Amino acid sequence: MHNRRGFERDGAAPYVFLAPLLVLLAAFMIYPVVMNIITSFTEWKGYGPWKWIWLANYKTMIADEEFWTSIKNTALMVLYIPLSTIVTLLITAFLREGIRGWKVYRAILYIPNLLGYVLMGVIFSIYLRDDGVLNMAIKRLTGSTIHFLITPVLAINAVGFLLVVFLHLGFGLIYFLAAMNGIDKSIYEAALIDGAGFWRTLFKVSIPSIRFSVEFWVVFSFIEVFARMFSFIHTLTQGGPGYSTFTLEYGIFIQAFSKFKVGYSSAWSVVLFLFCAMISIAQIRLMKRRDE
Repeated sequence: MHNRRGFERDGAAPYVFLAPLLVLLAAFMIYPVVMNIITSFTEWKGYGPWKWIWLANYKTMIADEEFWTSIKNTALMVLYIPLSTIVTLLITAFLREGIRGWKVYRAILYIPNLLGYVLMGVIFSIYLRDDGVLNMAIKRLTGSTIHFLITPVLAINAVGFLLVVFLHLGFGLIYFLAAMNGIDKSIYEAALIDGAGFWRTLFKVSIPSIRFSVEFWVVFSFIEVFARMFSFIHTLTQGGPGYSTFTLEYGIFIQAFSKFKVGYSSAWSVVLFLFCAMISIAQIRLMKRRDE
């Protein structure tokens, strides 16, 4: 009995209950990150002995045209985040107005999230190819064919729109609908009494009331662009044509599993980790500023 009281008084109980989670965190998150940083200072093919080369991988990376191309393409993807946020908020606001069949529309728009990036990449590769359904319709109307997947400018913008805007729309609707439903109804009633229309209510009531949710969505979209594009790009364009859809994340895969430069790939991964860390830090600061 005395030991039990001492156990609770010393505050050891929370650590005991958290121990399994902390072990998993250390084994599957902290350890891989640390090992990746160490590997970035080596020349390693993924098998055999390591060779310490210290900063050589980073010097090579700075002079590597493929690396800067991947940064540029990733930046182009980031430009679609504002469009994604605006489109998702607008459609959410329209659905919240209670249009007929809005639950059906919400369910239909969420289907791509259920199918996953790999399957959606395969589906759109069929739709967008030169003899695909979309080009068949365009050819009947205009008599010409649009090369969506073999024209660099069209390919990168197709990936950006489909991945950042369209595929995130379903989850965004669920997320923002939940946030808007949490707003006090009396605020909307007051806006209605004041004669506020749809647009004024959206920009003066809805968006300011879910500001934190919008900020979180933007941060979430940034991390998705930096760290979850690989499967969709690999099944849709495989980084092509040329290097037009060759992003930072896709470059990590190519360096490690196509060129067997695991050490060099780890250096790219460190850059990706730093980008994600900066985004997370920015989110934390926004949250603190909001609380203050």
